[in-house]
Amino acid sequence: MKSASIIFIILFIGFDGGYAQTLKVVSYNIHVGQDAAQKNQLESMASFIKSSKADIVGIQEVDSVCKRSGKVDQMKFLAEQTGMYYAYARHFAFDGGSYGIGILSKYPLTNIRDHRIILTSSGTSDAATRAFLTANILSGNKEIMFATVHMDYRDSNSRFAQSEELVEFLKNVQIPVILTGDLNAEPGTREIVNLQTVLTDTGKNSDLSFPAVKPIKKIDFVMVSKSHLAKVKKNIVNTVLYSDHLPVTSTIRIGRNHK
Repeated sequence: MKSASIIFIILFIGFDGGYAQTLKVVSYNIHVGQDAAQKNQLESMASFIKSSKADIVGIQEVDSVCKRSGKVDQMKFLAEQTGMYYAYARHFAFDGGSYGIGILSKYPLTNIRDHRIILTSSGTSDAATRAFLTANILSGNKEIMFATVHMDYRDSNSRFAQSEELVEFLKNVQIPVILTGDLNAEPGTREIVNLQTVLTDTGKNSDLSFPAVKPIKKIDFVMVSKSHLAKVKKNIVNTVLYSDHLPVTSTIRIGRNHK
C-alpha cells in the first residue's frame, strides 16, 4: 500500500502548452461504506474502483476509525485493496474517529493540503468549516491540480457561499484543475452556475446519480478548468448499488483549450 495522509488534497499533474494527457477520473460518495440499506459494502466499493482502472478518484462521506463503521480507516482500506496512493481530510471529529473526504491516485501524491471552506447553518450566526482537499501528482513531469469537495446538503445559501470560496481559490490557479465532488446542487442552480465561471462540467445534465436506486438528481460532478479541458472522451454514471449515490466516471483529455 502506498500512503499519503492529511486533511484536504489538491492534485497536480504536470502540464505545458503543447501537452495533453488522458485521465480516467471517478467521483464517488461512498456513504461511509454502506449502501442505502446500511449494509457494509466497503469491500465491493474497493473492487469497483480497482476494476474501473481509474487514474484518480475523489471520495466523499468517508469514515476514519469511527465506531459506526467498525473502527476501520476507510481510506487506508481502499488504498490497500486497490494498490493506490491516498490522502484524507477530515471535516470534523465524530464517533471516536472522524468524518471527511479523500483521494485515491495511481500517481504519488505530494504537497497535500487542506483548505477549509465555510459551513453555515440557516437561521444562526454560527459558522464552521469543512474540508476542501487538494494534492499534487507528477506524471511524466507534467502537473495538474486535483481537488475534491462535499458541499452542504442543507441549504442553497451555504452552498453558494462555499462555491464563492472555491471560485476565489480556483481562479488563481494557473495549471489544469480537476474538481470532483458531491455538490448537493443540480445543474442550473446558482451554485453550479457560479462554479462554471471557472470550470466546465464533463458530464451531461441527464447524468442522474442520486439516489442510487431510481436516481432523480444529478449532484455528483467531475469538472475541469475551462481553459484546460481539451476533450471529454467518455462520461458515464456507473450503476453499482454499493452506496446511496452512484459513482460518476469521466475519461477526459487535459490540454490547452483554445476555444
